[in-house]
Amino acid sequence: MTTYEPPPYQPTPPAQYYPPAPRNRPLGVTILAILMIIYGILVLLASLALFGVAAFIGSQEFIDMLGTDVPQLLIDAGPLLFAGLGVALLIMALIALLLAWGFLRGKRWAWILGVIFLVLNILGSVISAIVGGTLAGIATLVLSILIPVIILIYLLLPNTKAWFTQ
Repeated sequence: MTTYEPPPYQPTPPAQYYPPAPRNRPLGVTILAILMIIYGILVLLASLALFGVAAFIGSQEFIDMLGTDVPQLLIDAGPLLFAGLGVALLIMALIALLLAWGFLRGKRWAWILGVIFLVLNILGSVISAIVGGTLAGIATLVLSILIPVIILIYLLLPNTKAWFTQ
């Protein structure tokens, strides 16, 4: 009589691991990030220049060059004013560079911050046009509103918005 022998043990092969397909960053997002990096570098340089101006106008040589025609209050407040503007521009530069990094990585917070930044930019342009009101101001207004509106519409497109999922 023959006895039943089970077939030899054969381990099941491990399941194939397929890494997730790489996400393709939209070209417009890459362009926006590059422009934001350039903007951040330029604003950073402007902030450094303001720090230099603050140091220079606080020097005794500059005060001596002004003479007595300039009020003392302005001489005293000048370095603080320029240093304050330098700090504000430094913060703006860091935010711009951080936003560019978030755009390149597809971070959700970068999309939200970008939309908020554009809306504030559009509102600021409208307020500036209302206060300024010159013909050159109106021409500038068209550009200063049109460009952020186009970028805002681009960021709100479904394909672009889908990039910002992390």
